[in-house]
Amino acid sequence: MVLEEMTLGDASLITVTFLFTDIEGSTSLWERESVAMRVALQRHNILLSSAIEGHGGYVFKTVGDAFCVTFDDAAEALRAACQIQTSVAAEKWPTRAALRVRVALHTGPAYLSHGDYFGTTVNRVARLLAVTHGGQTLLTSKTETLVRDSLPASSSLHDTGMLRLRDLPHPMHVFQLVHPGLSASLLETGVAPNANKLTGEPLARLRPIDVYEVPTLPTIVLQTLKVMQNPNIDARAVERVMVNDPAISAKILRVANSAFFGFSRRVATIADAVRLLGFINVQGMLISVGAFDAFRTKQLNLVDFWKHSIATATAARFLASRVRCVADEAFMAGLLHDIGKLIFAVQAESVYRQVLELGRGSAMSSLEAERTLFEFTHPEVGEMVAERWDLPAKYIAAIAHHHDPAAAGDERVFCSLIGLADQAAHTALGSHASAGDEAELTALLDELDLGQMQWNDCLLHLQEAQATIAAFVGAIQ
Repeated sequence: MVLEEMTLGDASLITVTFLFTDIEGSTSLWERESVAMRVALQRHNILLSSAIEGHGGYVFKTVGDAFCVTFDDAAEALRAACQIQTSVAAEKWPTRAALRVRVALHTGPAYLSHGDYFGTTVNRVARLLAVTHGGQTLLTSKTETLVRDSLPASSSLHDTGMLRLRDLPHPMHVFQLVHPGLSASLLETGVAPNANKLTGEPLARLRPIDVYEVPTLPTIVLQTLKVMQNPNIDARAVERVMVNDPAISAKILRVANSAFFGFSRRVATIADAVRLLGFINVQGMLISVGAFDAFRTKQLNLVDFWKHSIATATAARFLASRVRCVADEAFMAGLLHDIGKLIFAVQAESVYRQVLELGRGSAMSSLEAERTLFEFTHPEVGEMVAERWDLPAKYIAAIAHHHDPAAAGDERVFCSLIGLADQAAHTALGSHASAGDEAELTALLDELDLGQMQWNDCLLHLQEAQATIAAFVGAIQ
């Protein structure tokens, strides 16, 4: 059977919170104290089952002493984890050393097929469990976002920082559950040594908390984006939300009437803009206008940033039909693909100026400069922020993987499209290109089954569109 004919059968894509557990050092305990471990494991199973069932969890698999559980409610998953740790710690075990259970939680979509779960979310929680000490409960930022306002009584979350886990392309931001009875040594210990914690000494340490304290998009933008996620909403309903902010509305109309879109008649109302441009294009305009207002710096001129982003969006839309992608989605992803650079610029302006200078003055790529100066890169920062903003998974993938689409799984083609559009924008605008870009360009063209003719057509399209791109930038300022 060829790959294109293969299907996932009865698989359904479901978003849940996963809770994985196992007993620290259980293999050696079985070797040394097999009789005591038979008794201990029965008691362990009773304690864990009680906590899981009492908080609405579903055990979909057990492997030896390991439990694999899903919860519809992330807060209930954390409460179950807290109960597991406190009850295990309070138990008098028949083994010479007390049992210690490791717990890891992560929230996200996974494929459910024949009673088991598959996908990147499952892989991530398994990798997180592997770096957890016995007695610890670690959770990812995706889960922390959902539980921070409903923690178990007398508990808190400790920011463990960014961890690079085996086989995962980007670091994960991890928190530890702190609860009554937790040994202080477990907070001091951090994580198991097989996790690569980011501990270098870059010129500027951009902490995870910095990423989450970036200026938010204007309230009216967030409200409008939320309304537009409803598939049954109409253009008038969008207009009724946006009229509450005349300044944002005026900018949206200014963009809609700019030379970039080239309508022969004037777009007079927000409802007209939605009808003529479509929901996805208006969402992109909203984010662009809102971000330009919210993410201003004192010294950096971000016009070049927006010119590149809009050029990338333009190239992505031009190429989309040639690779069977939705043009409006490609345009939106192109606008957002470098959002991590914007976060760097806002949160560490002086150091980001050095990133720009390194890019102009050497053969070092922007990714290499960022890792040297910040510790991680704009796709990694952008992915965290996009998840925080609850953007659709397709756009998060494009932000995270436009430089490495091979790691994007099901969105590999879409991320290759955005990566190629990014290259086209750099080339057409005459911005710095690293020495490795030629090989990257060839790989992207091969992945998308495009040739030199389509590449040249795209560059010509961008050259011809430079005036309209400038008009778009001018309209969002």
